[in-house]
Amino acid sequence: GLPASPAAAPAARVPTTPAPIGGGGLPTTTPPSPAAAARSPGKGDPFAEPAEPRLPMGGSAEDKLEFFRGILKQKTETLARARALYAEREGEVTQLKASLEKARKEGGGGAPAPSAQDEQRLKLAQAKVASLEAELAASEADRKDLTRALAEVESELPRLTEELHAERESRGAMAEELVGAKEALGLAQDRVAELASGKSEAQGALEAVQEQYQSVLADVERLTTERDAQALNISQLETALAEAKGAMGALESESDWSRSSLEEAHAHAKGMEGERDAARRQLAVVEDGLKTLQTQVTELERALALKDADAVGLRAALTARTAEAAELPSLRSALEGRAAEAARVQARVRELEAEVAQAREAARAEVEAAEVRARMAESELASLREVLEAAEVEQVSLRDRMESDAAALGEAVHEAEGRVHEAEAKAAALEAQLAELTAQVAAAQAEREAHQEQLAAVERKLATTQAERVGFSARASMLETAAGQREAEVQRQQALVAKAQEELALERARREAVEAEIADARVQAAEAEGRAEALSAGHDGQREELVSLNEQLEAARAEADKVDRLQQRVKMVEGALEASESKRRVAEAQAARVKDLDAAKAALEAKLASEQGARALLEAKVAQADVTLLEEQGVKAALEAQLEEARAALEGEQAARQGLEAKLAEAPAASAGVPADWAAERDQLRADVASMKRKLMAAEAALESAASTKAKVARLEAQLKALK
Repeated sequence: GLPASPAAAPAARVPTTPAPIGGGGLPTTTPPSPAAAARSPGKGDPFAEPAEPRLPMGGSAEDKLEFFRGILKQKTETLARARALYAEREGEVTQLKASLEKARKEGGGGAPAPSAQDEQRLKLAQAKVASLEAELAASEADRKDLTRALAEVESELPRLTEELHAERESRGAMAEELVGAKEALGLAQDRVAELASGKSEAQGALEAVQEQYQSVLADVERLTTERDAQALNISQLETALAEAKGAMGALESESDWSRSSLEEAHAHAKGMEGERDAARRQLAVVEDGLKTLQTQVTELERALALKDADAVGLRAALTARTAEAAELPSLRSALEGRAAEAARVQARVRELEAEVAQAREAARAEVEAAEVRARMAESELASLREVLEAAEVEQVSLRDRMESDAAALGEAVHEAEGRVHEAEAKAAALEAQLAELTAQVAAAQAEREAHQEQLAAVERKLATTQAERVGFSARASMLETAAGQREAEVQRQQALVAKAQEELALERARREAVEAEIADARVQAAEAEGRAEALSAGHDGQREELVSLNEQLEAARAEADKVDRLQQRVKMVEGALEASESKRRVAEAQAARVKDLDAAKAALEAKLASEQGARALLEAKVAQADVTLLEEQGVKAALEAQLEEARAALEGEQAARQGLEAKLAEAPAASAGVPADWAAERDQLRADVASMKRKLMAAEAALESAASTKAKVARLEAQLKALK
């Protein structure tokens, strides 16, 4: 059939694939492929990639890994797209070449002259072939670029793999450091919780001690009132005694009965003195057995009140005796009752002595064990403060009780002196224990300071290498763990010491109760002696006994003076207590110093971190200086090359100048016969010499600039070495 109209295939449409000419068919329009449409002129680069994202500064290892994976995926997709487009273009070019060859063969095989449509179709085909060849060349160039990019990406893969491996290792190290930091944080939180609980317990104990102190103050006031009442009763008894002495003449008829009563009273007094001596010997034993006798204090006070009532009754009986002598049998029965009561008191004292002996053995064993444990304990500041506070409370209570007892001792000075000596020995032992504990505290403090110094040295060495930092940090954590264990052990030992001190305080309370009983017995003896004096009014021999009793009264007053001395010794004990308080304050100051050292340690750690950051910044500066040095070295090499060229040019210019000067020297001799053109040549040579001189000056200036540049490079190298 006839070919189609030229309007059927305008040049503005997409390229068509020509059919064989001999078949007489029309060229069919082939829809362009997506790749061909993408590569059509005027539509931009089909392989254009989005801009590569910048590597995040300071990102984690996972972020960097994802970044490199994204870049690798993008490059892989680009290569796959390039290969597909290249294969498509190559197929189209091959097809067009085959069609062109076929058309050429058909055109040169004696076929009739082509028509205008065939020529137009041929031109379109040739234009399409030219455009496809151009696209083929562009595709070939793109293929080469993509191949080169692929090679670059493949060459970067090992480096990226190494960086990924390094990032994983650094991440593992960071994870280990994080675990260690979490463990240290947990230990610190546990320690803070323990300290908070200890603080709350200490506050509760302080409140309890304050309540006890208030109750003790109330007891002291009550005992002071009772002492004043006893003094009033004593004055009344002295008045009654004077009245009884005035009525002594009226009682001489009853001398026999009085003598027998006096002998009984004297025997009772001797028995009471024997009991007093036995009680004095048993006082050390009673001191250790006072814990079990606390419940009996109230009973003894009640008995004391009854005895005071009996004393009042006896005073009334003495007054009635002066008025009526017929009441002597009732007084005898009262004396017999007092003797029976004294016997009961003596039996009670013996029972107490047995109990105190048992308690003494047990308490002595416990105290010895506590002393051994206290010697073996390593003191720490927090537990030492608790022990000192407990000791302070016990000492304050002991001081208050000693003051109240000193006011109530009266005639029991000898026993009180023995107790004071024993108390001084105990105080000396406690001071020795406190000194030993203080020495242990100082040793522990010195050891802790040594550990702090070692830790500081480790932290200074951390600046050299990261590996040493990890090792020394582990060592520091081990030392802190050991210190925590020692603190726990010391707290346990200090708790045992505090328990022993509480037991000692209880033993002292028991001792005070026994002393009160002894004082009661002495008061009973004094009352019996007063009755004996009243009954001995009618006998001359009994007057001598009265004189001896008066001497005993003077001895009792001397013992009262000894009580004053005892109070002075109590003040000395208070001074020792104040000294122990000063030691406690020193220990608290040492604790504050330890806290300051911990704060300084934290500051040093922060300073170390800042120094590490400064070191990283300095390393960045050194790297930048290395780059600058390399650039300066390149500039230096270029300047040295220019300098060599300038020197070569200078040497050439100097040689030319010397030749010209020789020619100028020969020129005057031959100037007479020189033509005019020679004169012109001479002038030209002089001009050349002048230009060479100018060039020489420029070369010298270039040499000077090169020397200055070389000096600058040397200074930069020196600065770089200093930075390194």
